[in-house]
Amino acid sequence: MKRNKNEKSLSQRLFILFIILLLPTFFIREYRLIKSKKETRILPAEDFSYIDFKEEGDKSFTFIVLTSNNISTIDQNIDSILSQNYSNFRVVYIDQGSTDGTLQQIEEALKGNKQTMSLFVCDKESEVYEKYYHFVSHCNDDEVIIHLYGTDWLAHSEVLSCLSQSYMNPDVWLTYGQYVDHSSYQRGDLDPKPKKTLYKKRVQKAPWVIAPLKTFYAGLFKKLHVEAGFFLSIEDESALLVPMAELAKAHIRFIPNVLFIHNEERKGGGSMGRVAFMADPIKMAMEKVCEEALVDVILLSEEAPEDLDLCLTSCKRFLRGVSNIHVIYQCTEKSYAAYQQLKAKFPQVCFTRPLNYGEMTFKETILHSLCSNGRFSPYVLLSTDQVQLSKPVTLPVCIAAMRKTQAYGFYLHLGKEEEAIEQGGVYSWNIHRGKGAFKTPDALQMGLYRRLDLEKDLRKLHFKSIHDLISAWANDSVRYRLGLSFEDTRACHQLKQAKAAKCN
Repeated sequence: MKRNKNEKSLSQRLFILFIILLLPTFFIREYRLIKSKKETRILPAEDFSYIDFKEEGDKSFTFIVLTSNNISTIDQNIDSILSQNYSNFRVVYIDQGSTDGTLQQIEEALKGNKQTMSLFVCDKESEVYEKYYHFVSHCNDDEVIIHLYGTDWLAHSEVLSCLSQSYMNPDVWLTYGQYVDHSSYQRGDLDPKPKKTLYKKRVQKAPWVIAPLKTFYAGLFKKLHVEAGFFLSIEDESALLVPMAELAKAHIRFIPNVLFIHNEERKGGGSMGRVAFMADPIKMAMEKVCEEALVDVILLSEEAPEDLDLCLTSCKRFLRGVSNIHVIYQCTEKSYAAYQQLKAKFPQVCFTRPLNYGEMTFKETILHSLCSNGRFSPYVLLSTDQVQLSKPVTLPVCIAAMRKTQAYGFYLHLGKEEEAIEQGGVYSWNIHRGKGAFKTPDALQMGLYRRLDLEKDLRKLHFKSIHDLISAWANDSVRYRLGLSFEDTRACHQLKQAKAAKCN
């Protein structure tokens, strides 16, 4: 007996429904089968979470710096690492056949830092990554590896302290931080919110993977098993580091603080100017800064009321963005009356004499003015009364440059010796490697500093007078600090200014 059309239609519909329900299962099964058979050079092992890390105490860090003909930046790289205010770290340089003098510079630094630094020289590119892998494999599980290139350098001396605080959180296995581009002084464009789930198609472009400076636990790196012949086939270290992003997933932390200066090598580049290095003008960024009152001015005067009068007048005329002006003066009975007249002439200026505080010394008076008032500004312009401003200075502009570069100070009395160019360019240099006045810029001639940095440095210096302070500050050489100045000098010593006036 033949089936009617309705019965045929029903059976066909059931068959089609069966196929529709079965196909996804079939494709998923085939996908898993193909995935399992696919050859992989690096195979992630079991879950990383079983490793117990110490949550208390400072973390131990190891820099692994990859170098290859980085002679123009290797000094800044070394200086920035060795100047860290952190003791528990070491640095390993892995060089790939440099021929421009990079090796000689590293070896010179090794002479005085053999316990902290080490160097491995590789002839072939594959040897670099093999040495990298075997070195990390012999580190302790709770040791934090910092991946860095010889073209880059750390932004300030507290980078390791910042990283140590981040790794105190047991959920943090990997970190990457913000940077500033050396050529443009623009912040990096890394994604501050990496995805919690990194699929394999997207992990190659994950922020941690493409970050120039990245950190990770050595214990996590050990979860990667490398097959024989692997190092002969890889083109860069990403093949070693990408699998860790797959393992870590949501355990990656972005640090918004500026941690390092990224110097993308460009053809035709090089050092410009006579300072250690010269940055491009950052006019566009400076023009956007509002003129907020972020700076307190502290002037030191000693038996020179007339000079102080000229100095205060120039500050009132040329400085923008000043919150308060504080004068600390020392005088005899002969000049006491003149200082009293200045108090009446500048009623908004706070005058302080060490005798006002009894047995308080000159140093204690300065420190008192830095930290006694809870409503003080975060930046301080420090100078003697022997300096006059000669051109307008918008202090928030200087602060913007300091924030972008993490510089220690902005020095208004310094500038290029060539003919002044009215561009308002801001230039930077390594103070430790500067020459002449650029090597000892802290001469109390209109220097702008962060209040906390200034207080920290002055506390450890021994001085009883202005001259003692200038001398002690010059001898207290810090290995790695950046200084900033305008292209044209904005302040001048009054003796030089008087001589120039006579010549004219």
